This record gives sequence, C-alpha cells and structure tokens, in this order.
Amino acid sequence: MSRRQSATAWVALSATVLAVAGSVTWAAMRPNPADASVTLGPSATPSASPAPTPSPQPFPAMPAGDGEWLANTPSLSVVEPMLSWGPTLRDWTRARATAESLTTEEAAGQVIVAQWNSTDAEGAADLVEDLGLGGIIVMGNAVDDAEQVSALTSAISEAGGDRDWGTVVSVDEEGGTVSRLRGVLPGMPGFMAAGATRDKAAVTEAYTQQAVDLEGLGFTMDFAPVADVTQGPSDPVIRSRAAGDDPQRVAATVNAAVDGYVASGIVPVAKHFPGHGSVDVDSHEGLPIQDASIAELEKFDLIPFASAIDAGVPAVMMSHIAVEEWGSKPASLDPKAYAYLRNELNFTGLAITDALNMGAIQEDNDPGDAAVAALAAGADVLLLPPSPQAARDAIIEAVESGDLDRSRLTDAAARMILAGRWRAELDSVEDTGAGYAHDLAIAGATVATGRCGGPLIGDSVSISGGSEGNRAALAKALTERGVSVGETGTSIGLAGADTSSPTADVVVALRGPWGLENATASVYVGLYGTSGSSINALADVLTGEAEPGGDWPVALDLPVPVCGK
Repeated sequence: MSRRQSATAWVALSATVLAVAGSVTWAAMRPNPADASVTLGPSATPSASPAPTPSPQPFPAMPAGDGEWLANTPSLSVVEPMLSWGPTLRDWTRARATAESLTTEEAAGQVIVAQWNSTDAEGAADLVEDLGLGGIIVMGNAVDDAEQVSALTSAISEAGGDRDWGTVVSVDEEGGTVSRLRGVLPGMPGFMAAGATRDKAAVTEAYTQQAVDLEGLGFTMDFAPVADVTQGPSDPVIRSRAAGDDPQRVAATVNAAVDGYVASGIVPVAKHFPGHGSVDVDSHEGLPIQDASIAELEKFDLIPFASAIDAGVPAVMMSHIAVEEWGSKPASLDPKAYAYLRNELNFTGLAITDALNMGAIQEDNDPGDAAVAALAAGADVLLLPPSPQAARDAIIEAVESGDLDRSRLTDAAARMILAGRWRAELDSVEDTGAGYAHDLAIAGATVATGRCGGPLIGDSVSISGGSEGNRAALAKALTERGVSVGETGTSIGLAGADTSSPTADVVVALRGPWGLENATASVYVGLYGTSGSSINALADVLTGEAEPGGDWPVALDLPVPVCGK
C-alpha cells in the first residue's frame, strides 16, 4: 500500500470512528493525483484553475467538543499517519486547540520568520522575544564560525520560551551558489550535482549528513531543496541550483534530498512553487509572468512539487511568480495558487512565502499589506518581511478590523505548531564525518570522452579559465596528488560561467554545463560546484583516483558519450 493509499484509508477509518461516536461528518481528503513517474495532466487531474476559495484545513475541521474528545481519547492510538509527512488527526486537533488559545498578538508573531543578518546573538533573541516571532532565518552576515553560529542559534531557540513546538531556526543552505554557511559546513556542490548523480541513494546519504551538521549547529529548517525545473541559460536565477531540465529526474532528486533532511531532524522546504525555472525574470528584481497554462505546467514545472508532496515533504515555498491563468498576483499572494496547492495537490504541510523583501513584492505592495495579503491568501509562514514589527502590527489590525478572519490566522499558527511538534519527534542518525560534500561531488561528476577509465590527464598540466581562486585551488589539489602544474602538459580549461566555452584537452564546467556544447575538447566534465570539496573531487576524477558517477542533468549535444552509462 502506498503512503497516499494508507493516508486515504486512515481518513476513511477516522471518519467511521468519529461518526460512531456521534461526531459531525467531514469531507474525506482527495488522494494526490501526482506520481513521480508520470506527468500531471488531463488524465490525472483537472487542468482548470480552482476557484479562489479559502485553503482547506490540513486536517478536517471539527467542533470544539469533538476535537477535545478526539484529543483525549486514548483508544484512538494512531498506527498509520494520516498524512504522508507524518502528523495525525489527533496531532492536528491539539495543534489547532493550542493556536486558538493564543492571543491575536501571539498568533500574529507566530507566523513570522524574520531575517537576522548580524552575529549579535542577544539582539536576535530580543527580536524573537519582543515580537513573539515564530522563528528566524539566519543570513550570511550573521555567520562567522561554528562556535559563533551555535551560540546564535541557541539564543534564538531559547528566546522562544517554553513553548513545546519550539522556534524555527532556519537558513538558506542549498549548496553551490546559495550557501549562507560557507566556511562553516563542508561545501556542497550545486543541486545540479545531485541531479546528475545516477545513484539517488548517494543523494539521500549526502543530505542526511548535511542535516546532521545543520542540526548540530542548532538549525531546525533548511530552505532547500530546489524543486524548480530549469529551462537553461534563459532562466536568470535558478540554472545549476536546479537538479536538471527533466521533471522526472528533478522529482526523484528532490525526493531523495527530502528523505535525507527528514532522517536527521531538519525540516526541508521544496521551492519555488509553482516553479521558477521556466520564467525569464528574476523575482528578486521584478515580477515574473508565467504565461504557460496550468495544463502545460502540470506536464513540466509542477511535477516535482506534486511528487514531493506525495512523498511527504513537510513544507513548500510559494514563489513571487504571477501565473496568468490564475491572475496578475504573485503566487505568494494569490488565493488561487494556495487553493491549487491544497485542493489539487493535496498538500497539508506548511506553505511558506518566499522572502517578502524581494523586488517582485516590494515594487507594488506596502510591507504590512503584503504580509496580510499573503496570510489571507493561504500562507502559513511569512518569510523575511522587511519590517517584522510592521507585518505583525498589520496582521493584528486586520484581524481586529475584520479584514482578516481570525480563523485563517489560527490555521496558519496551528500549522506552525504542528510542524514544530512533529520535528521535535524526529530521530537523527549517526554522524559519519565531513566527507559527504566531497562524496556527492564525485557521485555527480559527469565525464564524457572517447577513452573512459583511468586518469584523464597526464603527469603535468596547465590550467586556464575560471577565476584566479578556482585555478589556484585546482593547482593545489593536483599538486598534492603528484601532478606538476605549469605551462605544459594536458591543458585544462575551466568554464566558470554557465555558457563559457573554452578550448582545451579537458574542459570542466564548474557550474551549469550548457557552454560545453560549443567548447572544443577531448574530455568534457560537469562539476556543478566550486567549493573546496568540489575542486578536490575534480582532482580525484582527473587523476583517476575516483570514478565519476554522473550523467548529464540537462540535454546536451556532445561528440563523445558519457562514461559509466
């Protein structure tokens, strides 16, 4: 029985039990139409846009008396989780009861995750305590070393007081080009390396161990993995942050990463719904417009999200992208986007906005108004509002004036409480060391040449292209492996940009591999990262000390085949 089937079976069983006990009837949740191995579309789910109705509850709503009865009835011990990500009907009932007991001020603070961009731990704690915030996202300028980060996250957690669902301590740690903990954690390659990896068990292991390190530093949530499907160089901001350009491959990679995070107690957030990889405007700068129909998106961008939801991802980030079929609002502020997520994809976890200080939101929305609009549309978490105080005050005012239903705020706070309690019960796994980033870089390294096997370079090499730091790091790594680096020998050309096309004996795409199609070489390598771990992995592959495990994660037309296929 699949997780989707078991969830549906538990819904039916619970409905029967409640009916026998004299409870009201409630609507059964529809099974998720998505499957990781098929596309969404007319045969799987309606392509018409849902009406802008209020987002459904993550669990069926019941009158207070029935909820109290359920929460305090030991005979309803749960064998199967009601949802693929774990919580049960009893868990939801308790979470909503807790949220209902919060004052409006407390509930308004609970749904905000504010940024912290300083190493000042006391200041971060004061912000959480003063506004009763649900959590903090730690930014790059708040990071110095492991000891300092641990002190900061500890202060943030303690500032939440004794609430049993804790405080969200989050970070944007994708690896590759988006790494807030650079120098503190082993440098993971871009997510495209995970997409290239043939053995998805290696992906799960890598993200399991990254989660061990994140949890060890005091984090509870990571805004990863990226579930976008990139369209290539015309995609201005995702590119190698995505697992690739094939929706099924991206879906499998996202699910593998989610499994790793959850295994070690970190809440993963699949982003950026409904997909940022197929628009040509960066939402940090302006509002992208997605003109593809929902039916078209169901066959491409939406597949990884549907698959991740079915597999149990606990949180999804809503992008600032306007889908024309839904209307002119960014998805993060659009009730139709949340209704699709809840009603069509059957998502019951946390819906988190992308950062509310981004250009796509700020150019047309007052900060306080944007926070209220996102919450009213269906968001559970307001991420990085430019002014947490203004966002909180606007929510309180909207509830008091009747512009925002208190029940909508209660639902959002309840989902935060539910997720926090669920995370607190997650197990962790053994720490196997810091080699996971290096191992993933090797597993994802992609080599195409007519002479596979053994060293790809001679005893001496010359290195060109890339940045000075890239060249120096590779020279050091090769020298340590007994290779002479100078002006002669095997020429290595580093493609530092996604479309760079060097001419050399060996051409290495350090990030996106699209430029390799116009490069001239006898050996083509995709690395997808420039961290120390990635460069050392490259040196191992070039010298034949490690076998590359990757395949091209995007469509390329090269004159030689991929090794290992």
